[in-house]
Amino acid sequence: MRQEASFEYLQNEGERLLLEAMDELEVAFNNTSVRTDCNHIFLNFVPTVVMDPAKIEESVRSMVMRYGCRLWKLRVLQAEVKINIRLTPVAQAVPVRLFLTDESGYYLDISIYKEVNDPRTGNIMFHSYGDKQGPLHGMLINTPYVTKDLLQAKRFQAQSLGTTYVYDFPAMFRQALFKLWGSGEAAQADVLTYTELVLDSQGQLVLMNRLPGGNEIGMVAFKMKLKTPEYPQGRDIVVISNDITYKIGSFGPEEDLLFLRASELARAEGIPRIYIAANSGARIGFAEEVKHKFQVGWVDPEDPYKGFKYLYLTPQDYTRISSMNAVHCEHVEEAGESRYVITDILGKEEGFGVENLRASGTIAGESSLAYDEIVTISMVTCRAIGIGAYLVRLGQRVIQVDNSHIILTGAGALNKVLGREVYTSNNQLGGVEIMHHNGVSHTTVPDDFEGVYTILQWLSYMPKDKHSPVPIVASSDPVDREIDFVPSKAPYDPRWMLAGRPHPTTKGAWQTGFFDQGSFTEIMQPWAQTVVVGRARLGGIPVGVIAVETRTVELAVPADPANPESEAKIIQQAGQVWFPDSAFKTAQAIRDFDRERLPLLIFANWRGFSGGMKDMYDQVLKFGAYIVDSLRQFRQPALVYIPPHAELRGGSWVVIDPTINPLYVELYADKESRGGILEAEGTVEIKFRRKDLVKTMRRIDPTCARIAQQLESPELSKEERESLEQQQRAREEHLLPIFHQVAVLFADLHDRPGRMQEKGVITDILQWQNARTFLYWRLRRLLLEEVVKAEILSAHSELSNNHIQSMLRRWFLETEGAVKGYLWDNNQVVVQWLEKQLSEEEGAAKSAIRENIKYLKRDYALKHIRTLVQANPEVAMDCIVHMTQHLTPAQRAQVAHLLATMDSAPSS
Repeated sequence: MRQEASFEYLQNEGERLLLEAMDELEVAFNNTSVRTDCNHIFLNFVPTVVMDPAKIEESVRSMVMRYGCRLWKLRVLQAEVKINIRLTPVAQAVPVRLFLTDESGYYLDISIYKEVNDPRTGNIMFHSYGDKQGPLHGMLINTPYVTKDLLQAKRFQAQSLGTTYVYDFPAMFRQALFKLWGSGEAAQADVLTYTELVLDSQGQLVLMNRLPGGNEIGMVAFKMKLKTPEYPQGRDIVVISNDITYKIGSFGPEEDLLFLRASELARAEGIPRIYIAANSGARIGFAEEVKHKFQVGWVDPEDPYKGFKYLYLTPQDYTRISSMNAVHCEHVEEAGESRYVITDILGKEEGFGVENLRASGTIAGESSLAYDEIVTISMVTCRAIGIGAYLVRLGQRVIQVDNSHIILTGAGALNKVLGREVYTSNNQLGGVEIMHHNGVSHTTVPDDFEGVYTILQWLSYMPKDKHSPVPIVASSDPVDREIDFVPSKAPYDPRWMLAGRPHPTTKGAWQTGFFDQGSFTEIMQPWAQTVVVGRARLGGIPVGVIAVETRTVELAVPADPANPESEAKIIQQAGQVWFPDSAFKTAQAIRDFDRERLPLLIFANWRGFSGGMKDMYDQVLKFGAYIVDSLRQFRQPALVYIPPHAELRGGSWVVIDPTINPLYVELYADKESRGGILEAEGTVEIKFRRKDLVKTMRRIDPTCARIAQQLESPELSKEERESLEQQQRAREEHLLPIFHQVAVLFADLHDRPGRMQEKGVITDILQWQNARTFLYWRLRRLLLEEVVKAEILSAHSELSNNHIQSMLRRWFLETEGAVKGYLWDNNQVVVQWLEKQLSEEEGAAKSAIRENIKYLKRDYALKHIRTLVQANPEVAMDCIVHMTQHLTPAQRAQVAHLLATMDSAPSS
């Protein structure tokens, strides 16, 4: 081997040695009698290499990424490379060590050190190379490797169960934030700060910075501040997670109390609550102090198979245990001895029986309340059982990791109940194939890191707290661009309409959709596929989206292993129709978006509800009514748009009509859309039957009209009449198909947007190419009006919506001039005016809106005081005395003068 070696040689040899080391570890792993963990690979490269140490870091990082999955599977948490490096061919060789650490499985830490002599002691020590100061900086090179500590043991336990150790989640959030910012944007170093939430001795929350693994219960909570692209100054969230390494993540009273207090904190501050579920349900157990002491009262002590009468304690054991208040007993004398028959076992410890169920009920109620008041998101990793399963469902927005399950009872317990081996795994009961397809899980992710990243993505659409407006970000996709994809009469994928698609004819080009490119995120995709729901951005405004599948979809109903008679079924569901599942999905999405405070865009294209016997039995009527309930309670702007070649018919119009919620819902129709009770063909079948078609033929067709006129002549012979009637029938049969088309067009003309607008059932007619621009400005205006409306109502809570609208219009005319009054209907102009008014501070240019709100507040306060004094005249004097105590001497003099003037006025 040469003294000097090339970098390529180093790289190839290093990779070969790494593969050999992994092969040896593979052999060690196959030895099941010894468990290996926290493995360490050390590579010592003898030849000297001329290179920059930064280059080797880059090479090693790419190598680790290449073999990352295998290294993690073999539990290689640390690696070390020793190499002699010359920076230039003539420079002195420097021994360099590269340390790699990957303790959590998703964050690779690389630090480089030079070996230098300590001039005082002569010992060789590590000295960090470059700007980054590693953990071994200043330590001797013969410092022993750190052995496996308690944290690593817990980490290994959690990872063996297929989840992440609870104290690793903050670092995972940090890494996910860096990914969210992207390489092109400058993510701040303090992108995440957090404090642990701990219960004090009184059961109240305190903020504490303590070392990982310091928890004494199986629940851990954090308050985090995240700096995201939408909120660079930071947004707060509360994260609650089970610690699966503590009593397998089960729920006891103390765990439930921490969950309750952390959730209450999130509600009090109006901030999102994130729950990371990795649990085993309510904790069960025994009173161990009794378990090792009880005796059995046999019917026949010589023959246990004759049965037993009771369990009892001896007087000595009873004396010891009764002092703990652990049992209730009855004293009996039997078989010549004193016995204490056990009637109830209480246990000296809390937390292994019904008290756990009560505490579980408390946090179930809290989760239901939290869903109504704040944003709640749950991530299921490993498993969620019993109360854990209910908590994630009550929080509604569920992210499920692929290898996890959400169940009420385990497969083993069910098999015992059924008396045979029916279920082979918990995934059969609540894995992603079940929970993602029935809508309980909104999305699935391959691992915990992707789950945390998805949480941050979802939060990016939502306000930082329940008092703030939605986070509007600058969009790189122009608001005023035309929409390239045009919906057709033929069935198409509605996602193309929302998000765009690769251009079908031009390679490498993109055909834009309605929303900002790359912003549409679908949820609940495999469930109820005739409706598509998700979140997107329109010109940077986050919105909830509901669209309609126009193609026929297949619903797969799995066979039940517990029923040998059942079979898997595939059910066809037609597009543009609400079925029980898709009606429920629509209602659920509306409720979720309302609680997220997101405005809503519905692309309506329904022909009605499925009314067959099975669907009626499956409660399509109930779930259709849920849509009305959800829309009526919606408190954000909701724009319903019937896109080109779409239709809104019958009951499907009824459940999303703007009159359900006139303050917030508006309906728009494309000029190529249709709306009516029935489709034109159906209307013709009922209202334009054959007899009406015949009448129309005889009125319009000259031949039919002539024959009909001839048949009216009384002078016709029988043969002539029969001949004319035959000609008439033949002509009518010949014309019937074309006149049926005429009738369909006639019916269709009744369903066009012009009639809708004339009847006042829609707000406006739009053109698809420009609909994006129009709805963007309309939405911006409605959101700004909501901000102003909230300020006005805080000043004067008794004003009606119509009164507020008329005031806004009057203020617009006052500031812009009556000549520009016609611009009140121009959304873009009004948006610019509202933004200007809301951004103007006290000083040079005063905001007309804020000034008027001040007067409203003053008038409302005076009205309130006047009403109180009129209703309670006996306190008028006390009120005056109390108020004058808060006045300056000059103000008191002014009041005295006013009172004196009021007295002298009548005498004059």
